[in-house]
Amino acid sequence: MPILQGLSRPVDLTPLLDRVFDVIARRPLTVCACLGAALRIWVYLQGRSYWMDEGSLLGNLRDRAAFDFSGPLTSDQLAPPAFLAAERIVISLLGSSPYATRLIPLACGLASLVIFRALVKRLLSPSTAVLAMVLFAFSDDLTYYSNELKPYSSDVASALLITLLSLNELRDAPSSSRRAGLAILATASPWISFPAAFVVAGCGLALLLDRVRRGRRRDAAELLALAAVWAASVLVAHRISSRLLGPATSMYVFWNFAFPPFPPRSRADVAQAIGIVLETFVTPLNLTPRMLSYFFALFALVILVQGSLRLARRDAGALAMLVLPMALAFAASVVRRYPFHGRLILWLAPACFIMIAEGVQHVRRHRGFAWCVAVLAFLVVYPTWDTLHEAVPPHTREFNRHGDLRRNRFME
Repeated sequence: MPILQGLSRPVDLTPLLDRVFDVIARRPLTVCACLGAALRIWVYLQGRSYWMDEGSLLGNLRDRAAFDFSGPLTSDQLAPPAFLAAERIVISLLGSSPYATRLIPLACGLASLVIFRALVKRLLSPSTAVLAMVLFAFSDDLTYYSNELKPYSSDVASALLITLLSLNELRDAPSSSRRAGLAILATASPWISFPAAFVVAGCGLALLLDRVRRGRRRDAAELLALAAVWAASVLVAHRISSRLLGPATSMYVFWNFAFPPFPPRSRADVAQAIGIVLETFVTPLNLTPRMLSYFFALFALVILVQGSLRLARRDAGALAMLVLPMALAFAASVVRRYPFHGRLILWLAPACFIMIAEGVQHVRRHRGFAWCVAVLAFLVVYPTWDTLHEAVPPHTREFNRHGDLRRNRFME
C-alpha cells in the first residue's frame, strides 16, 4: 500500500539536525535563554504544594485589600509593598492556587533571562557571555525561586534591570528618555524590592564617580538630584514596610547567624565571617558539591577574583556596578540591617556568574585549552546536573532549618 510504503521509508534527520546546530551556532545566547525559560516553565507546571513560608505569606494575601498596609503581617512575614499589592490583585482575579500566585515570580524569572542576555551581550565577549548565560539559565536557585510565592525572583529582575540601564547610561551617548526611565525605575525600586536599594546606590555611585572623573558636572548634579528623590522614596517605603513587621518579630533572631561579627574578637568570629562569604558558593550559587566543599568553594572564589580583576582592567566602571552593591549589602549585614545569606542574596548571583565566566576566560588565556576544559567541568557539570535532577518530579526538597534549598557547609 502507498501509505505503508511511505511510512516504511527511512527518515533522514540530517537536514533537521543541521538546522538545529546552525541555530545553536548563530544564536547561542538565545538558545540558552530559551532552555532556561523551558526549565522554569516545566517546574511551574508541576504546581508543587506550598511550603511553610509560602503558606504563611499566602495568609497575608487572601481576603485583604490590595493596598492594605495598615498593620503587621502575620507569621513573621515581610515583603515589599508593591509585591504584596500585585499578588493580592492576582488572587482576587484568579484565585489562590499555586498556578495563580506564582505567575508573578515566574514572569520575573523569565524576564530575568531576557535582561541577563542583554547584559552579558554588552559586557562580555561572545564565548564568555555564553558561559555566563549557561550558569544563569541552569541555576538551581534561580529556577526554584522563579516558582515560589516570595519576592526573591522579583529581586533578581529588578537588580538586573537597574544594572543594565545604568550600564547603558555609563557607556552610551546621553539620552533623555533612557535617563527618565532609569529615574522612574530607581524611584519605584524601594517599593518593588528591598535589596534594590543596594543596587541603585551601588550603580548610582559608580555613575557619579565616572561623571566627576570625566568633568561632566551637569550630569553629576542631575545624578545627585535623582539621589535625593530616590532617598525620599526609600525613606517612605521603609516606614511603610516597617509597619508590616510586628514588634515581637523573631526575624532578626532567625537570621542571627547571617550577620558577620564586627569587630571580630576571636578566631570563632573570623571563622564565622569567612563562613558567611564561602556559603554564597553553596547557596545561592550552588557551585559546591557535598564532597571537597572547601576545595570547590575556594576554587570558585579564586576564579571569581581573577574574573573581577580581568574585568577591572577592561571596564572599571562596569565592574564597580557589579561589586559595589555586593559591598553595600555586606556592610549592611555587618551593622545587622540585612542578612547576607542564601535566598536573601539571590540577586547577587548574576553578577557572580558574570565574574566567574570572565575568570574562566582568564584561565583559557593564561593556562591553555586543557586547563579551561577542566575548570568548565568543575563549574558547569555538577550545578547543571543538580538543577535538572531537582526539576524532575516527584522529587521533593528537604529544606534545612534556615529554609535553604541545601545544607550549609561552612557555618551552623
